[in-house]
Amino acid sequence: MINHHPAEASLIACAAGTMPVAHARVIEAHAALCPVCASGLRAAEAAGGALLEALPPAPMAPDALARALARLDAAAPESAPAAPALDLAALASGRWRRVAPGIAIMKLLARDATDSRLDLIRVAPGRALLTHGHTGPESTCVLSGAFSDGIGTFATGDFMAADAALDHTPRALPGEDCICLIATTHHLRPHSWLGRLVRPLLGM
Repeated sequence: MINHHPAEASLIACAAGTMPVAHARVIEAHAALCPVCASGLRAAEAAGGALLEALPPAPMAPDALARALARLDAAAPESAPAAPALDLAALASGRWRRVAPGIAIMKLLARDATDSRLDLIRVAPGRALLTHGHTGPESTCVLSGAFSDGIGTFATGDFMAADAALDHTPRALPGEDCICLIATTHHLRPHSWLGRLVRPLLGM
């Protein structure tokens, strides 16, 4: 049973495309597992569409047609590659990088213009991440297993949002490996000297 969900404002921002892509991917992963939030996303998208339809038509510039026709013959502009949709098959792709005993990471999206990145993290039962805080928002969706961080317990499908006010020590609970999809903006703030030493190596 899923007990933790994104805030309504986050669902709206995801539907509107106003949040960093990495964080939107985490909300989409949660919505794929949560019928309640999937319905909320659809409602937000429908509301946005209705608002656009209600806008009065905007007058076109006199040369709009000529400029549109000229663009047909122009070379296509280079654009950044689209962020890939979440592929759960990547969990078995062999691209995990071991960063500590029982802990591995798989980078999915490198840091973008918003200083956000997207990673999969796999933690063996009973293992814990180093105690840390945050210098920006973090979004997490549990894809398998469960973890507890002293603030709450999060199982498969659960969503967790963290900000600069949160310090915690996530620990995987007994059972299967805990695999989470995590989006971070800016960097983690480790408390220990070891954490400060390894953080640049992880880029988180």
